[in-house]
Amino acid sequence: MEVFLARHNGFCYGVKRAIKLAQDSAALEGKACTLGPIIHNPQMVERLASEGIGMVDTLQEMTGDTIIIRSHGVGPQVYEEAGAAGLQIVDATCPHVKKAQMSAYSLSEENYQVVIVGEKKHPEVKSIFEWSGHKAEVVETVEQAAQIKTCLKLGIVAQTTFSGEEFKKIVNVLIDKSNDIKIARTICTATDQRQKAAIELSQEVDLMLVVGGKNSANTTRLAQLCSNVGCKTYHIETVQEIETGWFNGIHKVGISAGASTPDWIIKEVYEKVQNMESLLKEQDIKKIQEDDIIKGTVVLINHEEIFVDIGYKAEVSIPKSELAFPIPENAADLVQIGDELDLYVVSVGGENGVVLSKVKADKTVAWDKIKNAFNTKEKLETIVLEAVKGGLVTAIFGLRGFIPASQIDLKFIEDLSVYIGQTLVVLPIEIDPDKQRIVLSRRVLLEAERNEKQTEIFEQLAVGQVIRGTVKHLADYGAFIDIGGIDGLAHISDLSWERVNHPSDILAVGDQVDVFVKSFDIAAKRISLSVKDTIRDPWFAKVEQYKEGSYVKGKVSKIAEFGVFLTIGDHLDGLIHMKELSEKRITKAEEVVHLDEELNVKIIHIDKKTKRIALSLIQAQQDAERAEYTDYISEQTEPTNTLGDQFGDLFKNFSDK
Repeated sequence: MEVFLARHNGFCYGVKRAIKLAQDSAALEGKACTLGPIIHNPQMVERLASEGIGMVDTLQEMTGDTIIIRSHGVGPQVYEEAGAAGLQIVDATCPHVKKAQMSAYSLSEENYQVVIVGEKKHPEVKSIFEWSGHKAEVVETVEQAAQIKTCLKLGIVAQTTFSGEEFKKIVNVLIDKSNDIKIARTICTATDQRQKAAIELSQEVDLMLVVGGKNSANTTRLAQLCSNVGCKTYHIETVQEIETGWFNGIHKVGISAGASTPDWIIKEVYEKVQNMESLLKEQDIKKIQEDDIIKGTVVLINHEEIFVDIGYKAEVSIPKSELAFPIPENAADLVQIGDELDLYVVSVGGENGVVLSKVKADKTVAWDKIKNAFNTKEKLETIVLEAVKGGLVTAIFGLRGFIPASQIDLKFIEDLSVYIGQTLVVLPIEIDPDKQRIVLSRRVLLEAERNEKQTEIFEQLAVGQVIRGTVKHLADYGAFIDIGGIDGLAHISDLSWERVNHPSDILAVGDQVDVFVKSFDIAAKRISLSVKDTIRDPWFAKVEQYKEGSYVKGKVSKIAEFGVFLTIGDHLDGLIHMKELSEKRITKAEEVVHLDEELNVKIIHIDKKTKRIALSLIQAQQDAERAEYTDYISEQTEPTNTLGDQFGDLFKNFSDK
């Protein structure tokens, strides 16, 4: 077996500098502590602790005199707080990180919209973000970069350990976001060299070991790059993690290490792998015992069974019924020649020889996974096999699982058969290995997702917003409308400016409608919506055709103690007050009018603030009579002579006497 070390691996300049500064601080007066781990390598942190260099997570925990800023750097506020606390500061920030911090600071000062290309939760990226004045956007993928809005000035900074190739792809997307762009390619040269060397080596070997802290971003990225090439890759922290079984059939092994991996760990791994071939040869064939779980390599496959090599005197047959649950149609659907399997030893000797079961081995491993998921609240995937009374039967890690009907969805599902064949994401909520009982829930995850989404919606919600929603449910008193993950209620009185007898008169489930946010209560998770407030009140358009003093015809729609409601024109209501019904004193409106009677009335007042129209029957009648009299008078012919002219002779006779 040949073993190759990548041309570039182990401590970079920045890490070496940080470790030396930390070790030198042990000689300073008083206790020295790093603010967070000096580098992302637990073994190095433990070694520093043994040399008297402690670690604190916050300045408030500090009891010593000297605080060491770790290689990933911190924001300007930490320097200010440490100075104010009278602490001596040893700045072990990697020079490349410092350059990225200052680039973000300068770009922000020049009013550039700063974009940091890197991992949002990485401490280095957090420090760069703080130096930008907390104004930067952080993107890690091309998809995230596409979401950045266009701006006048755009400045780009990179996490020092970010992939150079990925950085180029992201920059190609961001380049169209502004006409004024400044790019600070702050990726460390050592990072580029390690990544390139690891990729080249992984193309030449059968297996890659990438050594470094599991919390180290650059080491994790090295492992991912090697895996992307198609090389079998393992990310390990220490030599103790190496498994002998990895090297069966392996001829060439490559070793790379992250920038924060100490030399002594790399050396231990290298020496262990160099001796691996002799270790494999020296291993005796273990005595097989019942209930053991052993390794076996698939050497032959047919429809009903497979044959595996377990290092025994002969290959062992395993029927497909012992390969998986549920039983596959064809053994070849599950495994391929060369696959290494965990196998449970059912029996040894006897007329059947060695009897093995992958199902039982999988169950042992599966129950460990189920228990771990139950304790850590980890999401799992399960395949629905059948719908039974009360829920769904599923397969999970080869075990039988059950999802009660109440735990399938947020709402009641009448036909459970629609889930057969589907893969669902679930959470174990009850397990009993002795009874082989696994109860799963999809509802718990859906509720958590809904609550998270609802919280996000409430944070963005504002009274007066107009939002597009979907009608989800109709009730006698209103409509429930989904506005993106949470339902709001539009009361029946808020559905239309016209009178609505039932919401189904104007809406149907599934309708897309614009809604107006009237109010909301975050604690009670209630949202009051209005459909009618998204459009202008048609009352105003209707009333514009009428003027005070004009006459209209209407039909009596309602009689009350204080007057009569009259419907005029296009469903427009006006009120004739009792005093405007009759000139003579009346006690009931029915003395003058009755329902559905048509009346000619006069509009005496239109109040647009209260949307009220005052009508008068009396004034309409009086005006009509007055007009009739006026017309009559105007039609009469005026006399052309006086009484004297007509009867002058008679008067003359009287005077003579």
